[in-house]
Amino acid sequence: MVGVGILQINPKGKGMRKLILATAITSSFVSYDASAQQAASMDLGGFELFPAVQLSLFHDNNVIRSNDDEIDSWASAVIPEFILVNSYGLNEIQFGYRLSRADYFTSTNDDYTDHLLFSDIALDFNVRNRMNITAEYEYGHDDRGTGFSIGSGELLSSPDTYKYSNLSATYSYGALTSKGRIDFTLGYSGKDYDIDTDIYRTRDRSTVNMAGTFYYNIMPATDLTLDVIYNNINYDFAIDPTSPLDSEEVRTLVGVEWDTTAKTTGYFKVGHRRKEFDDGSRDNFSGLDWRIGVTWSPRTYSTVDFTTFTNTNETNGVGDFIDTQTYRVTWDHEWLERVSTTLRASYSEDEYTGSGATRIDDNTTASFFLNYQARRYMQVQLGVTHDRRNSNQVSIDFDRNILSLSLNITL
Repeated sequence: MVGVGILQINPKGKGMRKLILATAITSSFVSYDASAQQAASMDLGGFELFPAVQLSLFHDNNVIRSNDDEIDSWASAVIPEFILVNSYGLNEIQFGYRLSRADYFTSTNDDYTDHLLFSDIALDFNVRNRMNITAEYEYGHDDRGTGFSIGSGELLSSPDTYKYSNLSATYSYGALTSKGRIDFTLGYSGKDYDIDTDIYRTRDRSTVNMAGTFYYNIMPATDLTLDVIYNNINYDFAIDPTSPLDSEEVRTLVGVEWDTTAKTTGYFKVGHRRKEFDDGSRDNFSGLDWRIGVTWSPRTYSTVDFTTFTNTNETNGVGDFIDTQTYRVTWDHEWLERVSTTLRASYSEDEYTGSGATRIDDNTTASFFLNYQARRYMQVQLGVTHDRRNSNQVSIDFDRNILSLSLNITL
């Protein structure tokens, strides 16, 4: 799984979308906090070019996340990225490309090369009308021992590659200072795996997404919210055509969002989610839904982020879908002008539901990173991560420890 590091740059300082420099190896053991860096750019006549690169060396003592066939390997990764930014008036356009290449010294079957193309267009028509359009195309992979190969990564001779595309547009009506405003979102995404056997073809799918959020201002920088989210999921292939996994999801949440100058900002939303299958023989799902996120800054140099949410993830070969509850906390602290640390912990419970499934996985990850800002444009990071899964199916349990050393460079 490819993780991203966020370099927050707003060239014109106008509240537009932030520039994303996604330069990390995997989300489980690299934490690239480049927001402290003041990246420079190259003027290309109307566009600004923001290049970045990450060079990493890491050791993984259980590459394929196995219970009894552990692979121990050192590896290196090189991840360059280029982003073009053009700002005119209150509008902004971004185009980017990222290459991720990793080489495992004693497990070459796990080498991978990923490509990601992405764009973001933010249009500010007037004080009441705005639109944001995002597009993404990825040639990526699932590591052996994840996704469809959980507990059986040794059966694959290489990472499980796929092509993923996404297009989304959000139209916003209402001034940011008005009593009420609303966002409408329409999106389409598709995922197509390269393995062409029948069992693996069953996960190729497309999703049509429609969503709306209504904001009602009750206090300065505080809004009541109503979210309605609809997903229509269609699979390209079913081994039994009379029993497809096609489904529709509807999520409705009410809550509050706040972004004040006090020590905390965040959101709290709770509601209902429902998943209905086109195949009447499959069990539909109905349950509690929540999305909570709080950022607490007790000091200017110390920040704690907490998030928790539920989701109905698509099956990876067991049951009809996965009912997931996730909890995450991150603590960033700047000890000295150039020295900071990041402490991160996450826990999720995956309950496999339907088609006689009886599986429950508990997933835990804990990471610590020491960051040294050697130069304005260069950060050195040392990290250690412990990753584990406990399941009621003992054969897929695993423990993994990763040690990483990374160098993150911008202009």
